[in-house]
Amino acid sequence: MKPEELLEKVRSGKFRIGIVGMGRVGLPLGIAFARKGIDVLGVDLDERRVSMVKAGEVPFNESGGQEALRGVLAAGKLAMTADSAELRDVDVIFITVGTSLNTEMRVDYSQVRSALERLCPHLRPVQLILMRSTVSPGTLEKIVKPFIEAHTELKVGKDILLCSAPERIAAGHALEELETLPEIVGGIDAVSTSVAEGVMRWLNQAKQIHTTDPVSAELAKLFTNVYRYVTFAVANEFALLAEHYGRDAHEIIHLINDGYLRGGIPYPGPCGGPCLAKDGYLLLEEISFPDFILTAWKLNEGIPYHMIKRLRDALQERGKTIAGAKVAVLGMGFKADNDDLRQSPALRIQEILRIEGADVAVTDPFYDTLSLDEAVADADAVVLATNHTAYRHVTTSDLLERTKPDCVFVDCWGQWRSSDGKASVLTLGRGVRS
Repeated sequence: MKPEELLEKVRSGKFRIGIVGMGRVGLPLGIAFARKGIDVLGVDLDERRVSMVKAGEVPFNESGGQEALRGVLAAGKLAMTADSAELRDVDVIFITVGTSLNTEMRVDYSQVRSALERLCPHLRPVQLILMRSTVSPGTLEKIVKPFIEAHTELKVGKDILLCSAPERIAAGHALEELETLPEIVGGIDAVSTSVAEGVMRWLNQAKQIHTTDPVSAELAKLFTNVYRYVTFAVANEFALLAEHYGRDAHEIIHLINDGYLRGGIPYPGPCGGPCLAKDGYLLLEEISFPDFILTAWKLNEGIPYHMIKRLRDALQERGKTIAGAKVAVLGMGFKADNDDLRQSPALRIQEILRIEGADVAVTDPFYDTLSLDEAVADADAVVLATNHTAYRHVTTSDLLERTKPDCVFVDCWGQWRSSDGKASVLTLGRGVRS
C-alpha cells in the first residue's frame, strides 16, 4: 500500500486505529472514534486496566464515560490488549503515553522510548503514527523519526507517516471536548499531514482542524499550558500582594473583572496537575537564557508552603504546634471535581503537614477516604485543598460543630472568606487590615 492509498482508506472510513496507552487521554480518544464507527484497538501494559476496560469500567472519572464505553464494547468497535504485536493489523497508531520530569527536572522520555521499542518490531508499510503525548519541541523529528529508522527497515515518509497531534482536552470532559475542540496537526510531510487531518475529521466532520509543521504543533500545546500556568502565577502573586497590604485579592479581582472588557484575571489558588506544572520545563529544555516561566513555577509551587506557614503561625498564637495537631485536608485531586492526583498541590499540602508531624486526616468524594465528618472530628485545623463541588455548601459554622472550638480553617480557594465571625479563617489572598 502507498501513502496515497492510506489517505483514501481513511477518507472512506475503512481503517483501523491503534492507541498505545489507554489512560486519561487514550481511552476517551478510543471511545470517541469507536462511537463514530471506527474499529479501535487499545494497547496498555497495565493488565488491570485492560481487564477493567474489557469489563466496561472506566478506571478514572470521565463525564459520560461509563455509558459510552459499554456502548462501543457492545457494538464490537473497541478492543483491548496488552500485546503490541496486534498493532501490525491497524492503519493508524496514536501514542498517548505520559511524559514527565526526572529527578534533575529534565524531560524523561522513557515512556515514549518504551512505547517505540514495543511498537517498532510490529510496524509495517504503510501506517500513520500520531504523537498525542505532550513533548518537547522537536521530539517527532529528533527522537521519534530517528528511532523508527534505526530500529526498523522502514523509511519515514514512505513506509511510515508521522504527525504531531497534541491532545487539548480537559481531564474529565474529554468525550465532550473531542467532539468540539479544534485540532492541531503537524505532519513530517504533506501526505502525513493530510492523512492525519482525515483521521481527526472522523471525530466530527465539522471540526476545525489547523495544519502546520511538527515543531509548531508541539509548541502550540506547550504555549497553551504555559500561558495558563503563568497567568495563574500572576493571580497568586496578586494574592500575596493583597495579603501584604491587608486586603482581599478575591474582592479586588472581582472589581476588576466585573463588566470590564479587558478583565479576565483568574482567582488565586493552588495550581498544579500533570500538564501545567511540568510543561514549562518541556518548553525550556534547550533554552539557556533566564526566563520568567520558571519564576512562575517557583511561585505556584510555593503556595502550599505559604498556606502551611500561615497555619503554623496561627496555631502558635493558640499555644499549639503543627506537630501532633490533627489537620483535616479536604480534597486530593489537582483541581475541582477531578480524581487525577498527578502533581496535585493538595497532595503537596498533605506531604508538608506530615513532614512537620501533623496527624493528617484526608477526605475526598472521589476516593475511598474518611467521610467529611470523620476527617474533621476534633480537628485542630481544616484545610480546603481542592474546591470540589461537594464542598461548596460546607460552611465553617457547620464544621465548627465537629472540630475543636479553636479550630483554624485554611481556605486555599476563597470559598470561606465570608465567615460568620465565629471561625478563624486564613484565606489565600486575604490579609488582615492593620
